[in-house]
Amino acid sequence: MKPSALVKPGAAVKPSVVTRPRPPFTLVTGNRNKLIEAERALGCRLECEPLDLPEIQSLDLLEVLRAKGDEAWRRLQRPVVVEETGLSLPAMGGFPGPLVKWMLEAIGPEGIARTVHALGDPKAIAQCALLYRADDVILIGEAEARGELVVEPRGAGGFGWDPVFVPEGHQQTCAELDPEVKDELAHRGRAWRNFQQVLSSAGVL
Repeated sequence: MKPSALVKPGAAVKPSVVTRPRPPFTLVTGNRNKLIEAERALGCRLECEPLDLPEIQSLDLLEVLRAKGDEAWRRLQRPVVVEETGLSLPAMGGFPGPLVKWMLEAIGPEGIARTVHALGDPKAIAQCALLYRADDVILIGEAEARGELVVEPRGAGGFGWDPVFVPEGHQQTCAELDPEVKDELAHRGRAWRNFQQVLSSAGVL
């Protein structure tokens, strides 16, 4: 599994496709892979600020997202977008949800996969939510992708739980899929498409 890459302040990241003007917000993330997927989804470069935002300990993904948005706005005082992801495992009653970051750090994606297989239910729901904050304007887009976890990691692409997550109706893990196919099937690509519609409807894009 490839480790998550961090964005260095001032670093430029070349997206796969650049066809649209830069949108009027700053994406707040220190994860270079998330920036790449966001730029690929929107088809343009994004202004990025790699702030280390505190994450409240909650199983409510939107509660965590809103807290991050509030803090990003407090620090930057300009339109921002923040992201929160979660992995809901039916075998564990929906846990860990947005706390998956800590499970990944503790036992890795393989450990999570082995746990749900030991419990007899490999199903998983990957979730992603995005929040735009500008003064008193808050807009949210979200999506999920259902699938199953496999014990043996497969594929050289992706990050996080991608090597063990097989989207519903498919045979390859997200780490084995071409980037454009992953964007179509996985939680983040779906969330950005939904978010783009929300922003467009509100006149932000």
